[in-house]
Parts: sequence; structure tokens; C-alpha cells
Amino acid sequence: MAHQEVDVRLGTAAVPVGRLIVERDGRRQTSAFTYHEAWLSHPRGFDLAPSLQRQAAPFYGKKDGILSCLPGAIEDGAPDSWGRKIIEKTSGGDLGDLDYLVGTDDFLRVGALRYFDKPGDKGAPLAMPPEGGNTGVPRLHRMEDVILAARAFEADPEGYVSKRAALVGGDILRQAVGSLGGARPKVNAIDEAGTLWIIKLPKQSDTYGMARAEVMALRLARMVGIDAAEAHVLNDAPHFPMIRVKRFDRTDNSARVPYISAQTFLGGDPDRAGSYEEIAMMMRAHAAQPQAQIHELYRRMAYGILIRNTDDHLRNHGFLRTPAGWRLSPAFDINPEHRPGGWLQTPISEIHGAECSILAALDAAPYFDLTEVEVRTMIRTMAEIITEGWRPLGQQLGMTSVDFSALGAVIENDDLALARDF
Repeated sequence: MAHQEVDVRLGTAAVPVGRLIVERDGRRQTSAFTYHEAWLSHPRGFDLAPSLQRQAAPFYGKKDGILSCLPGAIEDGAPDSWGRKIIEKTSGGDLGDLDYLVGTDDFLRVGALRYFDKPGDKGAPLAMPPEGGNTGVPRLHRMEDVILAARAFEADPEGYVSKRAALVGGDILRQAVGSLGGARPKVNAIDEAGTLWIIKLPKQSDTYGMARAEVMALRLARMVGIDAAEAHVLNDAPHFPMIRVKRFDRTDNSARVPYISAQTFLGGDPDRAGSYEEIAMMMRAHAAQPQAQIHELYRRMAYGILIRNTDDHLRNHGFLRTPAGWRLSPAFDINPEHRPGGWLQTPISEIHGAECSILAALDAAPYFDLTEVEVRTMIRTMAEIITEGWRPLGQQLGMTSVDFSALGAVIENDDLALARDF
């Protein structure tokens, strides 16, 4: 039986938070997380997640299908899909949940939690960054090698492993990907000011400029009053462009900000669909300025319905920690679904279901502490801004006729037309 102990710390100062023990016996994986006594009495101590309330007793977890054995607040720092594939192919062997977590760069890992091989001053961060701090992170103006490596990996993962030594930068994807998740190829990059950005690369199977569509959707979200991540189009990639999104789990002076996904906020079970209504209920108890945050959540839900953003699963919503409590992170991963129709991945509520229906959203207004009059005004205004703004914004971003054709049929939908008449 493999037994591993990890000292869990927080932020650049590496403040001790707890101890994580992971045991593995064949396919069986279990974990035990215990808060350090110092964190329980720390004047700025807080629960790492609503389901991890500070207590002296340990929290236990086990591997169950796709459910990680790690607590949700810790698992959120591990990669999924694209990042896991790279770690699997470049590491070899049979990997456990903890291997994916500590197999990512300490400097790049999402959120503020860090993992050390032992407690005290002699402890070293697991997956230490390359010598020199962040020198393994590609610069924004030198992305060509990363694009080539990503293309090679996507086309032939097995061949990439055997040939990667010949690629400029060797394990450049392993160094740059950090703990980024999602199915699309993405890496981290750093600009001249030292700011971290997420770079989303085009897939070989793309049929239109999804980067331009996502930047348009994020900027349009800001126009309708949503706190959305800063995003720009990078036209350095062949055929279709890339997108760069500013990391919001870092402050302007590069301090780390605690982050959890909405899945972890609700309890961490990936098999549990959750709903916007459930998120709102949890926010009443655990969010800073809960009423304003719940209204923001409703605005994001309604906007997603109007532009048909159907990739709104619980890991595509997040929370940042503030001194007053949890608050919604800037909105991210917003993409109009280019196929007509579709269903939300996070239902509106148990009663209203997951259909993309602005009438269902209107009927659910009381669940979000809003009146029908308030919601009608909000949705009508958003619909007018979307209708008048998305094409001019797309032109500014260099959208082609192919892009407009792919997006027009889905954005200019019946719900948008109906909402303009509210």
C-alpha cells in the first residue's frame, strides 16, 4: 500500500493550513485531510470550502468512479482532461489523484493552496517551478513553440512523448499547462509585466474562430453588466486565432487568491448536477454581500440563455475568497453554442429544469430575490444590448463571414426576440 503525506499551505507566504494523507492500494484510493491547529486559531483562518468547515476531526474521502478521493477545494487545483492527458503521456505509469495534483507547476497551480513534502522550514513545494522561479512559463510574445507542441500532442499523443526531446523546450507543454482543465488545449503564459494569462489554443477540429466568439461573448457580458474576465484575441496561431484570458486568481502584485469551483461550493460531487437555485441558496449563507452576488448569478444565467451558452457546468463557475466571504469569480468560459438548440448543463432549478428558456428564467425570479418587474427590465435591456452589439463587436474582433454564419443562427434566437418584448 502506498502512503503519502502532504503539508497543505496557503499563498506566497506558505501559511500552514492542514495535512493531507493519501493511501493507495491497487485501484482503491482514500484520503484524510486535517486542519492544522494553528489554522483553526488563525485570526484570518477560514473554511477552505463550505463542506470543509474548520474542525479538529479529519475529513475522509475515497475514489469513486470519476469522484476524486481528494477534498473538492484541493481537487480544484488539479487539472482535468487536456492537462491530465499531458501529465499521463509525459509521466508514464499508473497515476493516482494526488499524482495529477502535485504533477503540476507550483507557480501555476490554480488558486492559493500549495503542497509541501514535509512541514516546517525544511519542507519543499511539490512540483517546484523550474530553476529561476517562473522561467518555464512561456512569454506571450514567444508562443510559437507552444503551439507546435500542442499541435503535435493533439495529433499524436504517443508520438509526442517519443519526440518531445527534439522539440524546442522539451516538456514545454508540461511546464506551461499548470493545473488548467477543460477539453480545449490551453496553457499559461506570462507578459512583460509578470502577469499570468491563460492561452486557449485552437483545436485541429475547429470549423470557425472560437477564440473570437469567446472574446466577443466575454466583452458583451461586460456590456450587459456582468463581471467578466479580461480577454483578448491573439492572431499568432495558424488558421484560427488564440484567446488570452487574464488569470483572476492572482492580484496585480502576483499574490495568490483562494479559488474553488461552484461544484466544490455545493459539496464537490461531480455526479450531482446542482442548479443555479442551489448555488443561490448556498450564497445566502456563505457569500459576501449575498443579495448583490445572487443578482449577479441570475444575470449570468439569463445572459447564458440569451446567447445559448450551454457549457455552463459547475466547474465553469467559480468563487474567490475575500475577507468577508466567498464571491463569484469573474465569469469565464462563455461560448455561444454554435449548434441550434441545446440545454443548460446547470439547470435553472429543480422545478424549471435545464431548458434554454427565458420564460423559465423569468418564472424563477423569486428564487433569486428578484421581482418579475425587476427581471423583465433586466432581461429586456440585456436583449437589446446583445442584439445591437454582438455583430459590431464581432467586426472589431475580426470575425469572418464563417464566424458570423456559425454564430448568427444561435445568438439570434427566439428567446432573444421574446426578451426584447418584455
